[in-house]
Amino acid sequence: MTTRIAIVGDFNPEFHSHLATNSAIADVARHIGLDLHSEWVPTDRVDELGPEPALSTFDAIFASPGSPYNSMHGMLRAIEYARTRNIPFTGT
Repeated sequence: MTTRIAIVGDFNPEFHSHLATNSAIADVARHIGLDLHSEWVPTDRVDELGPEPALSTFDAIFASPGSPYNSMHGMLRAIEYARTRNIPFTGT
C-alpha cells in the first residue's frame, strides 16, 4: 500500500528548503521501508478548489516552508482541513 503525502506550498526549485523537503521525505521513506508518494499541492489550488477536492486523496499533509505563500488563505484552509479531520499534519 502506498502512503500519499500532500506537501502544501508553492514549490520553487531555487529554494534550498524545498529541495531539502523532497530529499528528507524520500530518505525517511527509504530508511523505514515505506512505499511513499509525495506531491506538492499549490496553496492557490487549495484555495480555488477547496481543501476536500485538493487534499482528500492524501493520507497526511505537510505544510511546506517558504512563506509568503501564493495563497495564505489556501494554506490556512489546508491546515484547518487536516486538524478538523484528524489527518496527520506537520509544518515547518
